[in-house]
Amino acid sequence: MDMNSQDQQLDELRTLILKSQSEDLSEAETIELNRLIHLPGGAEEAARLVDQLCAFTDIGSSNSLSLEEEQSGARQDSHHTAPLAFNTAAFPEPTTERSRPVVASRPNRSQAETHSQNWTRAYWLVGLAASHLVIGSFAWSLARPAREVAPIAMQTAKVKPPQIVSMTACVWGHGGNSVPTLGKPIHQGEVLNLVEGVAELKTGDGTPNEALVRIEGPASIFIRDDGQLGLNHGTLTAKSLGFGSEQVSIITPIGLVSVDGQSYVGLVSLGDSHEVHLFSGRAFVRPLSTYGSSDVRLEEGDAVRLSTGTEMDSGVVLFEASMASFASARSNAFDPLSLDEKYVSAVVESSPDIYWRFEGLEGSYPQHVKNEGKLPDLHASVVGNPGWRQYRGNRVAELGLTDAASAFTTETLWPSKPLDNYTIEAWAKPQLYHHGEMICLVDPLERREGRHDQALLLETFAREWFYALKVLGPNRIRFNHRTPPSGVVLDGTNLVSEDPYQVRVWQHVVARKSGNELSLWIDGNLAAQQEDEAPLPANMKILIGQIYPTKNYRPYVGQIDEVAFYDRALTKQEIRKHIRASGRLVDFD
Repeated sequence: MDMNSQDQQLDELRTLILKSQSEDLSEAETIELNRLIHLPGGAEEAARLVDQLCAFTDIGSSNSLSLEEEQSGARQDSHHTAPLAFNTAAFPEPTTERSRPVVASRPNRSQAETHSQNWTRAYWLVGLAASHLVIGSFAWSLARPAREVAPIAMQTAKVKPPQIVSMTACVWGHGGNSVPTLGKPIHQGEVLNLVEGVAELKTGDGTPNEALVRIEGPASIFIRDDGQLGLNHGTLTAKSLGFGSEQVSIITPIGLVSVDGQSYVGLVSLGDSHEVHLFSGRAFVRPLSTYGSSDVRLEEGDAVRLSTGTEMDSGVVLFEASMASFASARSNAFDPLSLDEKYVSAVVESSPDIYWRFEGLEGSYPQHVKNEGKLPDLHASVVGNPGWRQYRGNRVAELGLTDAASAFTTETLWPSKPLDNYTIEAWAKPQLYHHGEMICLVDPLERREGRHDQALLLETFAREWFYALKVLGPNRIRFNHRTPPSGVVLDGTNLVSEDPYQVRVWQHVVARKSGNELSLWIDGNLAAQQEDEAPLPANMKILIGQIYPTKNYRPYVGQIDEVAFYDRALTKQEIRKHIRASGRLVDFD
């Protein structure tokens, strides 16, 4: 083929790829695109163009989650389809109509098998280009010789599909063929897009490849032909339950991770940085050539980071494995909160209107948590079935761990008059990154279908799947003050913590208004500050654990304790005095 002819055909290849961005290709055009990709230099040229398209649309960003806009307050629990299209734009998403990510063939595969794989490779690339679901390292992997990716053994026995065995506060995005359901098999080619929550899967049940895998939202995985998993992006941990070498394998954006039997590994894939942590056993990382590294063998306690960024630690970095990046690896009992009478005395000395300690329930149905503040009738009535956890001499409420409601509310309204000054104080231990309501003040008048306007929100954020909230930042604590009460998501004054909150770790949280100044305090340090002269509206219903009194909507998942409401602004010295009285070691700025 002369150079002019080759250039002409590469131009035609580029034209077809660009055309696929705005419309479906005809069958003839798809066949021609398949032919052109397999010409000398065709795959390389296609990969280059796909990389350029990524750059033009900022697809490479780990935060580029293209979501449909939704009504205020929208959220689905784990039994319903999320009402929005969650697009893991930074990574390819195989489906049953498209091939799985390219895996090298064994030398003894037949020519027909290789030809079939090449066809699916082309269709996958076209689908990626048309959907903008691309990333540079995967696009370039199409242009590399197949020998550069570690082979995966052909399955000779019938593959048992994985299934979900537990879900906690899961919100699922579109991407698979069905809504994930407990105990229901997940078949090859399916994609699971977990927007929020933690889901546990069993793979290879009863085989040497058996494993328990926990994925933490936001994350995207897919099911391979052999019943094992691929990670598009996000965080997961995997415990290999079988015996033998390299029994569990996971395809990742950096290559293949193989785990020996009786080993425990954690994977993090965000943007252009990817980590493998080995907590026990042994594992191998076989990187793509993009990372310029040979195979990495990990022993217990080792971790490796591979990055294509421009920072000082780009490339391959070995370091110590840490569970800090994996919320689900910690027990709910991690970081106990042991408070004694010294702490109680410090709070009571500040004269709260309301002080709920959650040490026990009183009264007949519905039972309540007694108010130990100065307003005797403002008890916290039980909604649903909250859980409890005992830490030595201190008991705390544990909310949101099941699909059933688990919250607290008040029958008596608060405050009795508009407040220019107030403080709300609590200890909170979120179990995972999610959008949940720790404390709300809502208008007692129902607006429609069980919905109520809100005057105040103190809530945890996730990597927001609701488009309007993405501007406020992921994994933060938000304090929202609204006068008049409203159900519009961004109404009022928003204070968002500068740093992400910690999961499965106790944090002291204070929302305060002092005159025109609103402030959010985390562990005794100022986390955000804004001005708003409007007072807090009078006669609101207090809610802990969900946003509406009679609907299990936007539940808070985690533990909460020592909730106090004041009709004045606590000073910084008082806030820090309470923390010191807890006996916990906290660094103040």
